[in-house]
Amino acid sequence: MNKTALPIGMHDKLFKRARASYEIERTISDLLISYGFNRIETPTIEHFEVFSDHVATDQYNFFGANGALLTLRPDVTSQIGRVIASTQVQPPIKFSYSGKVFRRHEDLRGLDNESTQAGIELVGYEADLAVREAVETATAALSATGVTDYTFEFSHAEILNHLFDYFDLNPPETVVLKDLIANKNITGLYRFTEDHSSRFDAFIRELPYLFGRGDVVLEKARQLTDDAVLLAVFDELELILTQESHLVGLALDLGQVASMPYYNGLMFRVFDAHVPHAFLSGGRYDHLFERFGAMELTAVGWAIDIDAVYQSIHDKLTFEKGD
Repeated sequence: MNKTALPIGMHDKLFKRARASYEIERTISDLLISYGFNRIETPTIEHFEVFSDHVATDQYNFFGANGALLTLRPDVTSQIGRVIASTQVQPPIKFSYSGKVFRRHEDLRGLDNESTQAGIELVGYEADLAVREAVETATAALSATGVTDYTFEFSHAEILNHLFDYFDLNPPETVVLKDLIANKNITGLYRFTEDHSSRFDAFIRELPYLFGRGDVVLEKARQLTDDAVLLAVFDELELILTQESHLVGLALDLGQVASMPYYNGLMFRVFDAHVPHAFLSGGRYDHLFERFGAMELTAVGWAIDIDAVYQSIHDKLTFEKGD
């Protein structure tokens, strides 16, 4: 047994990084409480069914003392669904949280399997107002922690959900199509349209290019399809872009694959030149609560990766000598 080496994807935080990460988490948490969010803490260990109907290989699963299959939480939003369904908490309600989450990544990708998140959930509010407050609090959290040069990228889960429903692919085929879209694989998507010819051929072939400045992307997308569902989504995105036009960095990506399976509406991600991946992500997830036997509720939330924020502001940090 190796007593000194850490498992792949796990890291010690020492001194400056540990202190900075703590202060970032505290700053965001205090900010959200000042906005009227109710602080909530959920357990690190849950029954695996809270997060998925099937055992997921990218999660840390283990058997408890009574033989039940347990999971180290990979996200907090699913736990919020359980809380709403299993307690006397009555929506509308606003939650804020912070804590550790665990998700296994492929070896050698350099990603942390343990990370600290802070975030919010707005449950039971009118959708447009919830979206606007989610964006407002996200930008406030970025500002409070010193993140300045970032891009807000919007998308909509219904775009790809609509395509997947239309083609009615089996699970392996769906995974392949998702990977082609996520990787903006131009050749692969062209071959897909040859094998699954449909009225969406032109739109699917252009998906890798449908990102960037919102008005340009939407104008091009509308020329590629007359599908009523997609056109309605484009109208919703156009409204959001108009409402959030004050954001310094603003973009659209119609080929954005949902980071979480429960998203069903507007989605957004935040990118920064200092971080190689989205470090804040969120969206609308009205149907999550039905998994726990509760009724459908309008819900919007986001989560921010505290360690990624540290990477973003690292060069700006100053501490007294010896810290």
